[in-house]
Amino acid sequence: MARVSYATTSQATGDAHDVLVQMDQRGREVLNLHRAIARSPNSLRNFLRLGNSLLLYGRLAPNLREIAILCIARITGADYEWAHHVPIAKQAGVTEAQIEGIADWRNAAVYNATERAVLDYVEAAINRDVSDKVFDAVRSQLSEEDVIELTLVCGFWGMVACILLALKIDLEPASQKYLPG
Repeated sequence: MARVSYATTSQATGDAHDVLVQMDQRGREVLNLHRAIARSPNSLRNFLRLGNSLLLYGRLAPNLREIAILCIARITGADYEWAHHVPIAKQAGVTEAQIEGIADWRNAAVYNATERAVLDYVEAAINRDVSDKVFDAVRSQLSEEDVIELTLVCGFWGMVACILLALKIDLEPASQKYLPG
């Protein structure tokens, strides 16, 4: 059970109210995460802007971004994040074997050199200990711009995991089928 209440559109104030109205009008799904953040009147719009920027307009290959997000969800135990990103990962071309392999990616034969470098970097970044060796390995596989974006992905979805876990945000029933086994 969530530690905070979820704002309905009519309860939201400030900029959050406008954002929820726009989401409703556009037929976009408003998640429990969004409704919790909407309790902070002027945070939701910018939260969504950064997330959408990385999700929809980023340079980093979508499969690499989603592998990174699933790795973050696994490391942090953010099952909500995992459940919401499994279908996005599949749409981005991440295979079922790769999704299942995230928990023990070092021993899974389903990742190429670039994916392995990304996963190693994500683990190090989330643990706030990126060695030169780990950085050089990911930099040998990705452009400088992609490394920066990967780091933003780590920061953003690491923050999302923190919000989800600290506030105990409830997973919506439709996403329960994607929970890790």
